[in-house]
Amino acid sequence: MAKKSSSFFETKYFGLLIGLVVFALLLVIASQTVLISNLELNVLDFNFRLKNFARRTRVQEGVTLEQRNPKISPDILIIGIDDKSLDTFGRWPFPRYTEANLISTFAKIRNQSERERALFLDIFFIEPSVPEHDVLMVQSIAENQRVFLESVLTRVPNPAGTEEEYFERQELLYRRFGKITNIQGDWSKVETLYGIYPPLKPYARAAYGYGHPNFVEDDDQVYRKQPMVVKSAVLLEEIDLENLTPADLTEEERENFTRLAWVDTDEVYHDVPYPLTEQVIENLRRTMERRAPQKAEDTNNDNQPDRYYYVVRKYRDSFLPAITLALALEYFNKDLSDIEVVLGKHVRIPAPQQFNLESQSWEPYQLVVRPAEVDADGNVVRPAVIRQMDRIDIPINDRGQLLINYMGIASSASPQGHQTFPVRSFAGYAARVPNPDPARWPRTMAVGNKILMVGPFSKGIAEDEKTTPFGLMFGVEIHANALNTILMNNFLYYLPNWANALVLLIMVVLTAFMASRLPTVWSLLLSVALAIVFFFGVMLIFDLYNRIITLSTPILGVFLTFLTVIVYRIMTEEKDKRRIRDMFGTYVSPRVVDQIINNPPELGGQDKDLTVLFSDIRGFTTLSESMSPQALVNHLNEYLTAMTGIILEYEGTLDKYVGDEIMCFWGAPLPQDDHAMLACQCALRQMEVLRELNQNWPPERQINIGIGINSGIMTVGNMGSLQRMDYTLTGDNVNLGARLEGTNKSYYTNIIISEYTYGLVQDKVIVRELDNIRVKGKNKPVLIYELVDVIDGLEPPQPAANAQKSRRG
Repeated sequence: MAKKSSSFFETKYFGLLIGLVVFALLLVIASQTVLISNLELNVLDFNFRLKNFARRTRVQEGVTLEQRNPKISPDILIIGIDDKSLDTFGRWPFPRYTEANLISTFAKIRNQSERERALFLDIFFIEPSVPEHDVLMVQSIAENQRVFLESVLTRVPNPAGTEEEYFERQELLYRRFGKITNIQGDWSKVETLYGIYPPLKPYARAAYGYGHPNFVEDDDQVYRKQPMVVKSAVLLEEIDLENLTPADLTEEERENFTRLAWVDTDEVYHDVPYPLTEQVIENLRRTMERRAPQKAEDTNNDNQPDRYYYVVRKYRDSFLPAITLALALEYFNKDLSDIEVVLGKHVRIPAPQQFNLESQSWEPYQLVVRPAEVDADGNVVRPAVIRQMDRIDIPINDRGQLLINYMGIASSASPQGHQTFPVRSFAGYAARVPNPDPARWPRTMAVGNKILMVGPFSKGIAEDEKTTPFGLMFGVEIHANALNTILMNNFLYYLPNWANALVLLIMVVLTAFMASRLPTVWSLLLSVALAIVFFFGVMLIFDLYNRIITLSTPILGVFLTFLTVIVYRIMTEEKDKRRIRDMFGTYVSPRVVDQIINNPPELGGQDKDLTVLFSDIRGFTTLSESMSPQALVNHLNEYLTAMTGIILEYEGTLDKYVGDEIMCFWGAPLPQDDHAMLACQCALRQMEVLRELNQNWPPERQINIGIGINSGIMTVGNMGSLQRMDYTLTGDNVNLGARLEGTNKSYYTNIIISEYTYGLVQDKVIVRELDNIRVKGKNKPVLIYELVDVIDGLEPPQPAANAQKSRRG
């Protein structure tokens, strides 16, 4: 049995168990924390930036031929309110007759069969303007009959007293165009927005469609998603918690998207669980008593509140489409009533159609999977591959959000610059005043069946710029990317969780097998090669198949498994390390020994954020002249022993003694988050102990010292020759610490810290500002302080806390 047990703990067997433990650990981290998901956001952005979207060739001076990406719809055109438009019409916002001219320009063409499919204005018409301009604008929208406007939604409710007006505007849009009602799944997970700002009523009556323009900002403040469906809440009534009964939310009300909610002290809304039972009400009562504010009410009109109670609010929810979804439905000849929303799965558009400009009829929607290839003479070498779409399934998460497949970097307003989507100047259309005589209208505007998207496209209107995987991008182009994702059926799909787990398991087991059976160098090379192959495989699959495979977890699994197995091998197989420890442990600190074992000595070092302390005896020459050499050495040893013990007690690393000078530092070789604080505590404790020593020494042998402390980036490492190395510091910040120690003489102080150290401990220490000085070797003045005391005392760190900090570092 003992032999079998020993065999099990051999690295080649136990290494596989280590791999399984790493696998389980990473699964827990991925499911219970946001660490992996946040890393994957950066990976996704990197995937986007690696795409090859378009190829530009300069055929002659001033002429560039660009081969466009076939995955970009030719029926999307951005009308940008650019710098040229600002130069033409002046400061934004423009008088509304300019937008009216633009709308009329597209409507008033002789060949009405060449009209645009839809005209989307990414412009707010929430507040009235000059009445005459509003009249012109409404008339142009009504005459155009293809204008889509947006209703802006916010998490914050509308200002008190304005709710009725705004909700009446939105109800007008609901009556004309409907809202989403065919929703399956847990609709309570859809983000609830309590404020809504639709266009003015005359605009709503004239518009041809509506939608919301909201996007979703991820934790890193980058916009990658657009909710295809959002939930707009209308407050129906407020209910006193004491009067709440199960009858306050019936099944019929629930089927009509009615719910109960309450607000906590942080103004966060919480839905009341359904079905509403007595037990639910009792649990709600206990929760609100702990976390909800009470409402104060004056019932006797004496201007003093005399009644306090908890409020439960009843809301009726309505589901609005994204403006891009509404535009896509128009392009596919569908209505909101035709779609099916299954949260966590898809928004289904059945039997999409497309308009044929030649036959002037609707036909089944066909998607070009691969464009035709032609030779130099225009002959078709390979025909196009076309797929007829029986339906469009827009993938959404359980909150109804679509991951936008961005097609490239932000477009330039200039045709000479890069344009992911074609962009035309707003001024080129709005500056035209349509002639009242139809015979003099232009025959066409070359926008047949296109979706025109009008919006800000100038840095002068920077509030509409948002951060995307490709950097800053104007909102109208983000809408264009989202719409293109739908029209081209070019969706991104996440690999299922079970498949990602299987990939992780395979990667970890392969690494564990190699690390436990092959020489360390070979296993390292193969593990790195495995990670590299996997990395490029993930990139390729994303580019070719639009599948998103989790990258960070398997890569972390490979290196964590490799490191863990190698550490186990070191502990169980590489006994030479013990010999090294015995050899070096007699004359360097244990922590430096650990670094020597893990990284054999070599010249050079690494930059770290550290704190260095220099201390020196004042009047050492006078002291040495009054004592014999042997007495002086004994006296110094007593002093240095006491000071060194304090340095080690506060986790400092002793660098060297230079006569009566001590140099030590914190933050290396083991990282210490509170390195500056430990140095300050150590310095104050040294002064306390020195006063105790001086009390036991005769006056002629008493010692006074100066201490200088500085923090910053310093180079630390084994420095010297191959025959002899010291673990030490170097750099300008080290020199500044030494200068500060000598500066004590000028200010009759004992401890001086720099502004850089003070910046790290300012809430924890008591100091006296001394001066703004220019020390030798430094061009920039440095603000210095006398360290007087620390607020929390001089207790050295506890061993348990030290171990925890080391593990965290």
